[in-house]
Amino acid sequence: MSRGSLAGLRILLTRPEGEGADEWAAAFERAGAKPIAYPTVAILPPESWQAVDDAIANLRVYDWVIFTSQTAVGLFARRLPTGLFPSDLRASIVAVGKSTAQSIARLGGNVALVPADSRQEGLVEALRLLPAGTRVLLPLASGGRTLLAQSLKAAGCLVDVVAVYRTVPKLDLATPPDFDAAVFASPSALRAFVNRLGTSSLSDKSIVVIGPTTAKEAETRGLRVVVADSPGVDALVRAISQTRSNPGGT
Repeated sequence: MSRGSLAGLRILLTRPEGEGADEWAAAFERAGAKPIAYPTVAILPPESWQAVDDAIANLRVYDWVIFTSQTAVGLFARRLPTGLFPSDLRASIVAVGKSTAQSIARLGGNVALVPADSRQEGLVEALRLLPAGTRVLLPLASGGRTLLAQSLKAAGCLVDVVAVYRTVPKLDLATPPDFDAAVFASPSALRAFVNRLGTSSLSDKSIVVIGPTTAKEAETRGLRVVVADSPGVDALVRAISQTRSNPGGT
């Protein structure tokens, strides 16, 4: 990522406030862009913490714990007795993406695996050799994608999926300020924007998304998007830079 590769571009960041949002803004600023914080969804606690607390009380039985987002890491850790991962944690930890791994490390955890492919398909491939009977804990957003859990269960693993947060659309969205490109990190963020504001303000903009599920959501709305090649902010910067050099590519 070259410094100034997005010089002067106004980037609408729809990621919810909290884990990682400030890091993204700082990365876009380093690339010369003007980030505009415009969260379209809010992060709320799950309806109940009981399943999470039960899993933490029995953390010693798990062989693997898999985190697919910084948000899941932070909210899970807050329920731990000390707010940190125990030094004698028996389970191996999997992190999706460099930022998620860094969040785990900051909270005292040791990451055993960061798959090269950060999609759930990549996780399925990375963990395909886990033997039947392996105990897996998967803290996710409520209603999150379940491909990984289903695949592990089909292979005979014992998987506990616990909701550590839920996302809800923000209903007080004002008309966004002028922007050149918009970034959507989840289907729910894109859906909340379109349901509230329609697609007209996106029709002549560069739209960059993370992952195929968000891309599919955009397609159902008639939007043409560029899909970043990985979930990290560096990949988003590269994707927007490419749309700038090749406007017809979107």
